[in-house]
Amino acid sequence: MLVFRRPANAPEEGKPATKRVWFYEVRNDGFDPDKIQGGGRPETPEKSDIPALLAAWSEYKGSRFETPPGVEAGAVLEPGSEAPRCWWAPFETIAENDFNLAASRYKPRVGESTPDEDPAELIREVLVIEGEITRGLETLLREIEA
Repeated sequence: MLVFRRPANAPEEGKPATKRVWFYEVRNDGFDPDKIQGGGRPETPEKSDIPALLAAWSEYKGSRFETPPGVEAGAVLEPGSEAPRCWWAPFETIAENDFNLAASRYKPRVGESTPDEDPAELIREVLVIEGEITRGLETLLREIEA
């Protein structure tokens, strides 16, 4: 869904009226996406993301569209964080992307934790596996050529 609003005052020459573009990801619309009964999907209002969307929109509107809920586009969140439901991108970022409004382009990412394993040990394990693969291929080649 896209919502456009006309600014109350005309912007200054060369300046956009829109400062930010706000995105909200609705994963569940209140209908079960996996079941079809009688030609329709059963209602699951308790799982709907729509009430949270409306609350976030009210919060944004309450700030006179100055402070969008969520995090800025391109942010990398701490490992283990929950993926955000809403985020925003500055107008300049949207313009740099040829005004592409694909939400996934701007969605913040959750970082991955650094593995605890010793990198040298991981390399040794890969070398052992690669050696087994090489020996297996050499055996197979000899059998085919025989």
